[in-house]
Amino acid sequence: MDTLHFDGRVAIVTGAGGGLGRAYATLLAARGAKVLVNDLGGNFQGEGADLSHAEATAQAIRDLGGEALANGDSVATTQGAESIVAQAMEAWGQVDILINNAGVVVGVGPLWNVTDEQWNTDIGVAAGGTFRLCRAVWKHMWDRDYGRIINVASGSFFGMGSGVGYPAAKGAVWGITRGLASASAATGKNVRVNAIMPIAASRMTTLMGEEIETAMQRDFPADAVAPVVGLLAHDTAPSNGEMFSVGGGGFARVMLGVTAGYRGTNKQWTMEDVANNFERAMDHSEFFQPADALEDAEAYESGVNWNAFRAFIG
Repeated sequence: MDTLHFDGRVAIVTGAGGGLGRAYATLLAARGAKVLVNDLGGNFQGEGADLSHAEATAQAIRDLGGEALANGDSVATTQGAESIVAQAMEAWGQVDILINNAGVVVGVGPLWNVTDEQWNTDIGVAAGGTFRLCRAVWKHMWDRDYGRIINVASGSFFGMGSGVGYPAAKGAVWGITRGLASASAATGKNVRVNAIMPIAASRMTTLMGEEIETAMQRDFPADAVAPVVGLLAHDTAPSNGEMFSVGGGGFARVMLGVTAGYRGTNKQWTMEDVANNFERAMDHSEFFQPADALEDAEAYESGVNWNAFRAFIG
């Protein structure tokens, strides 16, 4: 196939001062996109600020002949998110691509040790930042009938011990992705929103010791994730509302499905009825993937007008 380019496109990449974000920004710029490189420049737990991280990525892009600007605003505040988008708009007049990559891991260890402050930080950056940046670009993309958003989730969504803040935040990212994708699909807008679960060497793996870090850098380098992000950010992006596990030179679709289950109609059923039909509910030999929440509801026998629900929620 022909080589894919991003000529004339403007991208915002958050958390792009290093690692995965830098890999995404570098790939887009190398193929012609103008890139706003955002990074607060804090540590792994979101403490501190240093614009030099974003500037280093932007300068590396410029050294290779690309066009990039640095931004050090925080995605954890509305003012920061709006300032990020405003800088791109002021410089280039449009935003075509948004990659929500910024995230921190603060609340770890036994659940009883996780504080409210740690929870709020985990949620506020990964989930809140994704929400705020999407909100800041959504009307612009909607009115132009064009946009590509890639939200970075995490395999921690499948379960990651008792450090629940980060997985919860990444689960919210998946919910944001599905919600926005269903909205654009319902109205036929050319705004596609997808998510990835990257497996790659990162600042977190550097804390796990030399053996793990060496193996991750060898087998799961950040650059090996970037091509999937690039395709999802392109005009020809082949999906909307999907999630992909990506790492080490491969990728796979991550699905949320609903089994055929037990679709009874007895409103006075009992706990024993539930127990007797539990295996049917768990059997995944037959399943479907709802396009939205109401498709799941429609699988139950009822006289409810679900289209009226759709009209109400927009």
